[in-house]
Amino acid sequence: MGGDNTENCISYKTMIMKNNDFFRELKEALEFEDVEFTEKTEFRKIDGYDSLHVMMIIAFVDSRFGKRLTARQLFNITDVRSLMELIGLENFEE
Repeated sequence: MGGDNTENCISYKTMIMKNNDFFRELKEALEFEDVEFTEKTEFRKIDGYDSLHVMMIIAFVDSRFGKRLTARQLFNITDVRSLMELIGLENFEE
């Protein structure tokens, strides 16, 4: 016992996520109901994409993968695939 509940904690750092699940969860996190996300979806071409969405991506990646990204890192991404590469392709499967 001893108050240590570490066996109940989930570590997302080693979680492998299916690509389609990632696209769906990213779409939900960014609240873009009318956009279909694929690897080729370009963030800057989404109507309404702005700096708030950059912060939402940062929070989403941190909560799902335990990886802390910066706004500067996200400035260099162009599409969903480049975000996946930044997170680490080893975290994804078809």
